[in-house]
Amino acid sequence: MNKTAKVILIIILVLVLIVIVAGIVVVTTKGGNVKNLTGTGSRANKYYSVYVQTGNGSAVYYGQIVKQSEEYLVLKDPGYINVQPAQNEDEQPQINFALMKDEFFKPLPEMTIFKNNIVFIQQLSDDSPIVSFYKNQAGK
Repeated sequence: MNKTAKVILIIILVLVLIVIVAGIVVVTTKGGNVKNLTGTGSRANKYYSVYVQTGNGSAVYYGQIVKQSEEYLVLKDPGYINVQPAQNEDEQPQINFALMKDEFFKPLPEMTIFKNNIVFIQQLSDDSPIVSFYKNQAGK
C-alpha cells in the first residue's frame, strides 16, 4: 500500500470515528426518552426504587424511569410504601403500597426528580411485590 492510500485510509477512519462520537454526544446530551435508537429501551418495562434526599429527610419512590437528562429523571406512576405503626404491642405494623396519583390532591402520573437529590437508584427484580402490584394495575 502506498503512502497516499494510507493517508486516505487514515482520514476516512478519523472521519468515521468523529461521526460516531458526535452521534453519541448528541444522543446523550439531548436527554429525552431512555429508549435507545431502535425504540426498545434497556429500561423498558423495568421498575426501580429511587432513594431521594429531601430537605428534612428522605423518601423512596418506585416506578418506571421514562425520561432522563443530566439534570433530572421522570418516574412514571410513582408510588411509595406506607407503614402504619401497630396499634398494640403484639400486632404487626400495617404496610401497604400507594400510588401518588391516588392522593387527594390528584397529581399527574409522572414525577420529575432532580438528580442532585438522588442518593441511589436500584432496579427491582421481576418477583418483587411492587412489580407485581404494577403488573396487576396494568391488567385493570
